[in-house]
Amino acid sequence: METANVGRIGWLRRGVAAAMLAGAVVSCAFVAAGSADAYPVGPWHIEGPCKGKAKSQCPMSPSRDGLTWSFHGDAWNYDKTGRFVCMSSAIYCGPLMAVIRALPPVQIGSGPSTIARR
Repeated sequence: METANVGRIGWLRRGVAAAMLAGAVVSCAFVAAGSADAYPVGPWHIEGPCKGKAKSQCPMSPSRDGLTWSFHGDAWNYDKTGRFVCMSSAIYCGPLMAVIRALPPVQIGSGPSTIARR
């Protein structure tokens, strides 16, 4: 009878160890996937039109600084506070974005901010 209990305990230990290992692998995969797909972008943490979405869910591609979000030849531009400024198709948008990039974070755009909560 003692041998049967030892066998059960060994089987239980292996099962628990396997479950813990599987949990650790799955947790690491979620952490790695979350950091790889995470918005926000740039030093000002702007999420742009993709607020609340993962990279794989957003068709827009951001500039390095996160102020311009492009899709099929047009772009949405944001100030450093995360508010919408202009579409790139507007004639004044290019010069205005040059000024915005040169200034410290100042609210120039309108609407709600798209800055991620830290």
